[in-house]
Amino acid sequence: MEIIDRTTHLRLGNVRYSITGNPNKDLVVLMHGLTTPKEVFDEMTEKLVENQFQVLAFDFYGRGKSDCIQPISSENVYVEQAIELIEKFIPFQKERNLHLIGYSTGGPIAAMTATQLNHKVNSLTLIASAGVPGEPSSPALLNMLEIIHKNGEIDEGIKKDVEKMIFDEIELIKSKSMKNKILNIVNDQKFWSDDTFQTVRGHLKATGGYVGDKSIDHVFENIGELEIPTFILSGTNDSWVNPESAKKIHQLISSSEMKEFEGISHWAFLEDPETYSKNILNFIASA
Repeated sequence: MEIIDRTTHLRLGNVRYSITGNPNKDLVVLMHGLTTPKEVFDEMTEKLVENQFQVLAFDFYGRGKSDCIQPISSENVYVEQAIELIEKFIPFQKERNLHLIGYSTGGPIAAMTATQLNHKVNSLTLIASAGVPGEPSSPALLNMLEIIHKNGEIDEGIKKDVEKMIFDEIELIKSKSMKNKILNIVNDQKFWSDDTFQTVRGHLKATGGYVGDKSIDHVFENIGELEIPTFILSGTNDSWVNPESAKKIHQLISSSEMKEFEGISHWAFLEDPETYSKNILNFIASA
């Protein structure tokens, strides 16, 4: 299956996206996390399209090949980006099922998008989702995020510790082709550049949790009040998002169900694609 990348101009800049599958089927929108662009979803896209879904994946501003906008002046910039892009492909005056899937910091962005679209969203899936206060399992990662949050300088020791954590976890990815793809992405992204720090700061500002005192508990509670079926997936070996965060989100969303995967890291669906795909497909099909 060929996933064709395209570029479209939104209000704040150019955005890279792909739209794959039958336009007459349910639309699934995939929202990536802090360090990886849309390619992280390539295998999931193939599985969803094989099961008769159309799939929209895109790069958030400042990640992948979407424009980097600086400074990020609004906490809602990524939600606005998602809604603007979705509206290009799903005119809301027509009946069409819409499913949102958010990974890592894409989780709270997907949740906030769902609350704004409310009755138009048929399901929400949160994979290794950030969004509630809770320290990452990795002290090096926490140190890095706190320094970025405060506009500080990151020393070489912390950089080396974070890089080791990233590359150790990449080794857990089962697919050799996907592993090589992620390695190339990480190596190409200039992780320690000023643009990257500004984008990370924007994600932290928008999504809550990790560091700072921002809370979006009300967003998760609102998902339950809107009765949006929600599926929360978490791995017990996640060093980026504390596994306890998933349990807190599950408590906040009254319309949610949760599944915890023993021994799985933050790479989640890349580490065990078959299990994650099967669970997500079953959930979406029943929503």
